[in-house]
Amino acid sequence: MKEEESQTRPKKKDLNVLLPCWALAYFPIVFVVGSLSAIGDPAGGFIVFAFSGAALLVLIPAYAVGIWKLTAKRIKNGTNTTKITLFQLLPLIVYIFLLVSVFTFGGSPV
Repeated sequence: MKEEESQTRPKKKDLNVLLPCWALAYFPIVFVVGSLSAIGDPAGGFIVFAFSGAALLVLIPAYAVGIWKLTAKRIKNGTNTTKITLFQLLPLIVYIFLLVSVFTFGGSPV
C-alpha cells in the first residue's frame, strides 16, 4: 500500500502544482496593479483592466495547452489523480470568469 502511494505522490512541488498556483496568482496581481495605477491616474485602473482582458486571450489557451500536456504526461506515467486534475482546472474557470467580467465590463449593460 505504501509503495503505491509513493508512486502517485510527487516528491517535491513540480510544474503540476506550481503552474496552477502561478495562474491563480494572476488575478490578485492584476487587482493590486489596477488599484495602484488608479491612484495616480483615474483611467489607469481601467487601462490595466482592459489590458488584463487582452492578456487573457493569450493566457487561457496557453494555460489549457500546458495543463493538457502535463495531464497527458501524468496519464502516460500512471500518476494522474482526480485531485490534481481538478486543481489544475480551477484556474481555468477563474480565468474564464475574469475574461467574461472584463468583456462585459463587470456585467454592465453598456
